[in-house]
Order: sequence, then structure tokens, then C-alpha cells
Amino acid sequence: MLEEELKSASILIVDDNINNLQVLGGFLQHEGLSVEFARDGNSALVWLEKQWFDLILLDIMMPGMDGYQVCTQIKSNPALSDIPVIFITAKVDTESIIKGFNAGAIDYITKPFIQSELLVRVKTHLSNIISKQKIVEYLNRIEQRNKDINSSITYARNIQNAVLTASELNLKYMPEHFILNLPKDILSGDFYWVGVIDEQIIFALMDCTGHGVPGALMSILGISLLNETVLHERIDEPRYILESLRSKLIVSLGQNEQTTNVKDAIEGVIINFNKRESTVRFSGTTNPIVHIHNHELNEIRGDRIPIGFFEKKLKFSSRTITVQEGDLLYLFSDGYLDQFGGPEGRKIMSHRFRDLLTEYHDLPLEVQKMKFSEYLSNWKGAVSQTDDILLVGIRF
Repeated sequence: MLEEELKSASILIVDDNINNLQVLGGFLQHEGLSVEFARDGNSALVWLEKQWFDLILLDIMMPGMDGYQVCTQIKSNPALSDIPVIFITAKVDTESIIKGFNAGAIDYITKPFIQSELLVRVKTHLSNIISKQKIVEYLNRIEQRNKDINSSITYARNIQNAVLTASELNLKYMPEHFILNLPKDILSGDFYWVGVIDEQIIFALMDCTGHGVPGALMSILGISLLNETVLHERIDEPRYILESLRSKLIVSLGQNEQTTNVKDAIEGVIINFNKRESTVRFSGTTNPIVHIHNHELNEIRGDRIPIGFFEKKLKFSSRTITVQEGDLLYLFSDGYLDQFGGPEGRKIMSHRFRDLLTEYHDLPLEVQKMKFSEYLSNWKGAVSQTDDILLVGIRF
């Protein structure tokens, strides 16, 4: 394949001696290479205006414009500067050789040359050129594919945002709150959802398996199932919502003991805030919620049961919290706690997070959001974000 590509390469030979042109040109043409000729520097530049050459073999001593000047003009022209130039000349002194390379040549061959050596050098430089062109072509293809992928991902983000729109409109019914939502990639596997039934506010914070495109697909499925369960079926008890989500997700993904390749799941918490009764009913998986009352932190854990296929047939439990004015509730995925960084490159972990809650909880919620964001940024430093991050604070 390379030999065929070499034969498709074009070479411009520039020399004022017609015998040299005939000898060198005939030899290269005999090797199957495409060759054109120029008798002086001006003729060479005219050729270069109308045709691209992969390599230029350039004499130095020519009337009018010498080879150094021709090479300098070629290298100063952005449209021609990538064309490699090899000097073929009778000038053998060190000063001339250095001057040739300083003018921009990639090689310097002295006359009389050995044909086999010249052929190897020409083919080597042509091979390098072909390889470079292939790399550029591959990079262009990769760049275009990345553009196509990013365009698709951006469109998918628009779809994800559209699915969340109805839920976001219900945020106006929520008590005072902040939401710190930091996807690891353009798309996120973490999401929140809000629904209202008979003056009860149902709020869900979910963490889907994976992040990016897989997580986003799971999140869209999760949002759809929440809409169906809560808004259409009118289920408002958090544990029953989770039971319904689990059953529907298992059916949607075709999960069973045999489908070991489809173990995707969702983790998260559901709360039901009844403003009239000042109560919050809670049910969750894996991650806890934190209730702060009179400056005391109370961590309330959910069940270690995924929303998805699970070998053990366990039921979700539910807790009821009485909240008073000024109480705070924090819901979060594991992304914030699992972020690596700090002086020793460790995770933030739950004990540092509790310290932050203790330090920040008296601040206005928007200030808290800023503080949590600043701490996270300082903690991770130059370390990449580990996972999607979703943190919600609610003040009653």
C-alpha cells in the first residue's frame, strides 16, 4: 500500500542545469515517481501557484534567485510552508549546509549523489509526509466524529431538560431551598423531581447507575416512572413510590436472575412534605438524609435496597419527621462525598460533609450553596470531578 501511495506523490525538481534535470528526473521517473521540472527559482514559484507538490528537490546555485531565496519564500508562504525541501547541490562546505537548514530544508544532499542513497532519502521523506497526512486526516475524522457526538449529546441534554421542565415548574411549591447540581459530563445520571398531590409536595432525589449518556438514559426512564407513579396513579407514600419504581424498572429493563448483564439500578430518596401537618415522610435507598433541628444534626438512613433487580425480596421502610419552622433538611447523592482531592488525594467522606453542614447551616441558603461549591472546588483542585453531584438544602 505504501509503495502505491509513494507513486502517487508528486516531486518538483528545480535546477538550472538541464543535464541534471534529465538524470535526476529520469532516475526518479524510472522508480515510478511523478516528477515536474523548473529551470530557475521564478519558474518553481509559478509551478507552486498552480499545483501542489509533496516534495521539492532544489539546487542552490542558480541564476537570478538562488536556492536559499527560493526556499525562504516557500517557507514564508503559509500555503506552501508544509512542503518539504531537500537541497541537492555541489556546495559541500559546512557554512552552506547550515545555511540550507536555516532556510528551512529538511535534508541536504551533495553532488555527485549516489542514486540508491538519494532514493532512500526521497522515499523516507515522502513516507513521513504520507504518514503525517494520514495523521492529519485521522485527526480531522476524529474531530468531526467528536463534533457529531457532542452535537448528539447536546441534543440529548435538551431532551433531558425538557423531561425535567414540568418537575422544575413545581419547585415554586417547595419551601425555601437551594439545589447544587453539577454533572460530571454534559449529561447527568443524578436528577431531582417534584410533584404535588393534594397540597402534599413529593420530592425525589435520584442517582442512576453511571453518568454521562448511560446515566442520562436511566434518569429519563426514572423521571417517566415517577410521573406515572405519582401523578397518574396518585401514589404519595414514599415507600410505595419506591416499591412501584422498583417493579416498573425491573419490567422496563427486563431484569431477572438470568439477565446478569442488565443490573442497572437507581438509588435515592423520596420525601413527602405535608405543610398542613408539618411532617415529612421519608423513604430511601443507600444514602441518608440529614435533618437539622436546633443546631443538632440527625442522620436518617434509608434501606440498603436498590431500585432495580435485587436477589433479596425486601420491602422499603418509611420514617415520619415532624419539622418546625427553621428546621433544615439535606438530600444528596454520593458524588459530593466521593470527590477525591485535598492534601492527601482522599474523598471528602461523610465526616467532613457533616462538619460542613454544622458550619454552614445557619447561613442563608444561597450563601450555603456558594460555600458548598467553593469547598468542593478547593478540595478537588486539579483533580477531575469523580461523579455527578447533586445536593439539595431545604429550610422549613
